Amino acid sequence: MNEKYFTIASKQKKDVFIHAIPGHFIAAGNHLNYYIGTSDIKHNYKVSKEAAKLLSEYYILNGTEVETVFCLYETETLGGFIANELCSSRMMNKKAHENVYVISPEIDTTGNMFFRDNLRKMIDGRKALIVISCITSGKTVEQAMECIAYYGGKTVGVAAAFSAIGEIGGVPVRSIFGLDDVPDYKAVPHAECEMCKAGKPIEAVSNGHGFSKLF
Repeated sequence: MNEKYFTIASKQKKDVFIHAIPGHFIAAGNHLNYYIGTSDIKHNYKVSKEAAKLLSEYYILNGTEVETVFCLYETETLGGFIANELCSSRMMNKKAHENVYVISPEIDTTGNMFFRDNLRKMIDGRKALIVISCITSGKTVEQAMECIAYYGGKTVGVAAAFSAIGEIGGVPVRSIFGLDDVPDYKAVPHAECEMCKAGKPIEAVSNGHGFSKLF
C-alpha cells in the first residue's frame, strides 16, 4: 500500500479537504483502489464547520425541512454544525428552528442499527437528514433509511463528505467531493477487481472509521 497520500481541496472552500491513499482495500464486500480519508472533516473543528456550510447550502436554498440529523461513522461534530446552519437560516420554517435533534444509532452484534426507547421520539414522525463521511456502495445509507422508517421517520436527504454515487433509494446524495475529484476511483465486487486478477493481495480493511493494514 502506498501511504503517500495526496490531499484534495474543495473547489468551493480550500480549507475543506480530504486525503486519498492508493492501494488495494476491501470495504463492505467491495474492493477499492483508494482509501478516502475524511478524518479532518469529521474531527477538525474548523474544517468540520466549513464543511457543514457546504453541505447545508442545498437544503437551505431549497427550503428542505430537517428535524433530525442522523449521523453515521463519527460524524456527530459535522452533524452538529449542519444542524446549527439549518437552524440559523431564515429560510427554514419556524418548526424546524425550534427543535433539531442530532443523533447516532447503536449497532448490535449482527450489524443492525437501533435506538433506545428514550430516543425514539427524536425520529418518530420527523424528517431526517442522513450525514455520513464516505459513500461507496450506498448499503450503509440504505440500512440507515430502513432504520429511520422503522422508527416512524422519513429520510429527506443524504449528505456526505465524499460519495461515489449520486442517489440512494430515490433520495439525491449531496456531497462535497465525488468521482470528479478522484476520477480513477473504483469500488467493485471481488469478481470484477482487476487488482485481484493481477495477483495483488488486499493490503487493508477499511470502513467509515478508518483502515487497518493486513501486513
